[in-house]
This record gives sequence, C-alpha cells and structure tokens, in this order.
Amino acid sequence: MASAAIAESDQGAAASPPRLVVRDCPMCGTKASHALPRYSRAPWHLVACDACDFVYLKEAPVYDRLVDEFAWEKNWLLEAERRRGRSAFGKLAPRRSMQNAKASKKQRVARLFRQGNVLDVGCGGDTLVPDGFTPYGIEISEALQARADKVMQARGGRCVHAPAVEGVASFPDNFFSGVILSSFLEHEMQPAQLLAACARVLQPGGSIYVRVPNYGGVNRRVRGAEWCGFRHPDHVNYFTLESLTKLAHRFGLKLRLLNPWRLAFDDNINAVLAKSTRGGEWA
Repeated sequence: MASAAIAESDQGAAASPPRLVVRDCPMCGTKASHALPRYSRAPWHLVACDACDFVYLKEAPVYDRLVDEFAWEKNWLLEAERRRGRSAFGKLAPRRSMQNAKASKKQRVARLFRQGNVLDVGCGGDTLVPDGFTPYGIEISEALQARADKVMQARGGRCVHAPAVEGVASFPDNFFSGVILSSFLEHEMQPAQLLAACARVLQPGGSIYVRVPNYGGVNRRVRGAEWCGFRHPDHVNYFTLESLTKLAHRFGLKLRLLNPWRLAFDDNINAVLAKSTRGGEWA
C-alpha cells in the first residue's frame, strides 16, 4: 500500500505557505499526475492521477499546521464567509450553524450501528455518536479535542488528540461496533491507510458510516470552481462512488449507498461500509 504523503517541502521564511507535504496519488501511489487549473486556487493545486484518475490536492499542509493554523473550525467559517460574499443567493440565505449541522447528521447515523463502542473520527468539539452507545473520538485540533473529551468521558468513552491514522492505531482489534467517518476522508492525507486501520478495529458485522463530497455529481460540473465540495486546503481528496467502492473492497468492506436515487444531484456520497460477520472478505 503506497503512502499518500511522501515528502515535506520547505519553502523558506518569506514564502507562503512555508511548509507543505508533496503527495503521490493517495489511492494507487502513482507519482505522475496532470493539473486541473479550473479547480485550483493559488497556492493550492488540484491534480488527477495519470494512472487511476483520482483527484487530489498535490501539496497539502503538514499535520502540525492542521492543529492550529489550518484547524477545521477556523477554515470552515472562513470558507463559508468567502462563498457567501461571492454568491448573490448566499448573501440572502440563512446561516446554518455547525451545531445544527451536527444535530442533523446525528439523526441520520442513529440507526446504523449495533450497541457498543462507536468511534467518531474527526469528531470536532462534540460527537455524532448517538445516545445509548459509548462514544470514542479522534480529533487533531487541540482545542476541539479537549471539548470532545469532556463530553465523551461523561458517557464512559474518551477522545484521542492525534492524527487520524495514529489515533485509530491506539485501539485494539475488533473494539468498535461502528465507526463514523462523516465529512472526514476528504481531509485525510492517507485515506487508504485510515480505512485499513478502521477495518482492523471494527468488529465482524460492524459498519462504517462515510460521508464525502460527491466529485462525480452533476453539481460539480455545473458550478465549476464554485462547487461547495472544493475547499482548499481542507479537502485534499475528491471521491466518486467508483473510487470509494474500490477503496472499501480493498479492505474487505461492502459499500451500501444511503442516497442512491438522488446521488447524481447530491453534493455528497452517503454510504455504509459493512464488515463481514466472518471478519474476512465478503463472499
């Protein structure tokens, strides 16, 4: 399995941004890629892999910068304001708080898991783990991890402050009945390694909830560079249903789409990745 992040680039004190990770294709490890200037915005360059055509951000911030400088909670608000300023409709549209967005997602995932321990990767300052389950989390933002840890400890769990792959590695095999990857795989520089780690800690018969921007949808083609799924440098991977399905199968996970009828016009792919009850490959 190839590593998605292969080299660190030091641009010098006067340059911006000063520290980047230069990436090979996070899906197949191929170095060669071709630029997608229509969807790029300096200094961030979106490319497509020459071998598998997966779309990804070629240079991304090193993990240390994600803890504070590019912390999700800061970039989310900045990007929302930028888009509202560029869109006439956006100026009139009501603002939807992060709290309301979390509440809506929590309702959607409430019926997906068996009782037990559930891991929320990239949980922010709270958790999507429904009541009645023991919540665990992983969060790279130091401020948000501290908030989430208080919430989870009160329910018998805890939140780990770490990059996602490292955080999942701290848990034993078959520890979770469910894993939540809601609006996270698009942020992760090593999506294949993360999904492999999640499959390891998932119990046989357990499932992973995944929500990612739908790069294959009609809205991306119509909206172009202003499509809501583009957020530089937060979003470093751009999945289609085909690429997400292939990635799931690589680790013995079976994909079930939750929004099949509206997928073509939906800005997100919502899916469950199920692990065989035998703990191995599906028949």
